Amino acid sequence: MKIRNLLWLVWGVSFAGVAADAVPVAAVARSSSAGMYQADATIQAVTQSVLAAQVQGRVLQLAVRAGDRVKAGQMIARIDDRELGAAEAASQASVAEAQANLAKAEFDLKRSQTLAKQNFVSPSAVEQNEAQVKALRARVEALRASVGAASASRSNTVLVAPYDGIVAATHVEAGDMAMPGKPIATVFQPGALRAVVYLPEVQLAAVQSALAKGATPEIEISGKVLSGVRTTVLPAADPTTRTTEVRVDLPASTGAAPGQFARARFAVGEAQRLAIPQVAVLKRSELNAVYVRAADGRFQQRQVRLGERLAGGQVEVLAGLKANESVALDPVKAAIAAAAK
Repeated sequence: MKIRNLLWLVWGVSFAGVAADAVPVAAVARSSSAGMYQADATIQAVTQSVLAAQVQGRVLQLAVRAGDRVKAGQMIARIDDRELGAAEAASQASVAEAQANLAKAEFDLKRSQTLAKQNFVSPSAVEQNEAQVKALRARVEALRASVGAASASRSNTVLVAPYDGIVAATHVEAGDMAMPGKPIATVFQPGALRAVVYLPEVQLAAVQSALAKGATPEIEISGKVLSGVRTTVLPAADPTTRTTEVRVDLPASTGAAPGQFARARFAVGEAQRLAIPQVAVLKRSELNAVYVRAADGRFQQRQVRLGERLAGGQVEVLAGLKANESVALDPVKAAIAAAAK
């Protein structure tokens, strides 16, 4: 048995009863289509926060794990607050002491004012008492502010979720030492996602021009192609990589997750491309082939190199075909007809 016949038998295809004339064909033609620039992209959550410690202390409790759903205000982690509690108590004691000194100074001021009216105390003594009262009042206000700062610092020992979302990752474990600025957990809202692309300078102008004319970028995620909802080009470029960040908002319910790989395609003007219908392509592993109708009416298998997917179910042909050749729209039937000859 011929090798090609054996291969088709393995695929479970019958060779009987298919004529070459019965196989529909399409002409290979050049068509005007939008030129496309393709770039790698990363999926990000539009709303994502890295919750970091604001105070120093040992992590007493980590209340969530990666993948947990959290509500706004729900506790994420708790840091040891004993040292900060002692500092807050000391500040409150200092306020009480200052208030007692202020009360005594105010009493002395009133008494000196009374004695000054009877000429028992000089005016300068009254002025000294007034200055002392003003100084003690300012000290009380300063110490009250210190109490507020100490109380705020102590409240920062409990980290809470800023909004309803999902915990993307935790960065510490119970018992670790927290330091100001050290990440504790990352939280994101799953509803709104975007694809982030970094465009080189040579492509930026063409992409911006197409966007200004209403072109919509396409984002491919795990074989699924989505149209961008809104595109934002950041106004500044990275001086190191000479690239500009472009954010493409995705429609809701994409099924994607932050950090996932994607491909972005941007229109960059019109171009003449050799194209064939996508259904004419026979894919086997890494190879792409089509069945071409020869002058004698027979079908011959030919390997092709494909480019980008185009609108209307077309695909660009980079090599392997010429304009005006005919390809089978049903490669399986064409293979059967070719084997039957």
